[in-house]
Amino acid sequence: MSPAPAFVTVEEVTRELGRVADRLRVVGPRLAARAEHDEAAAAGIDRARDVLQRLADLAAAGESRPRREVPHLAPHALGDQALVLGHDVLRAARGVGEAGDDDRATSLLAEAAVLLEGLRRAL
Repeated sequence: MSPAPAFVTVEEVTRELGRVADRLRVVGPRLAARAEHDEAAAAGIDRARDVLQRLADLAAAGESRPRREVPHLAPHALGDQALVLGHDVLRAARGVGEAGDDDRATSLLAEAAVLLEGLRRAL
């Protein structure tokens, strides 16, 4: 996984989020079809779910609210779930930035960017 960039924009994270969601829409069902008999496929689904949980945790931290467990949806829904959770992080970063904490907003965006890029490359 790449190190966190010093600065990342909302547009860059949004673009990466779209790439990951598109990839999950294609790969998710394929992994699900193989997961019962293929440990690597099952690991791919688990990795995606782990990243989705970490995105949810980032959003919760950015909004100063308790963390919640992300529901385990069917693999064909992982792309849409990624979009929802990614947009939660973007909203949290915007709120933090509007409150005047640009460093924290940038940190949220950078962490999200690293998670998303790492997942896309792993898929």
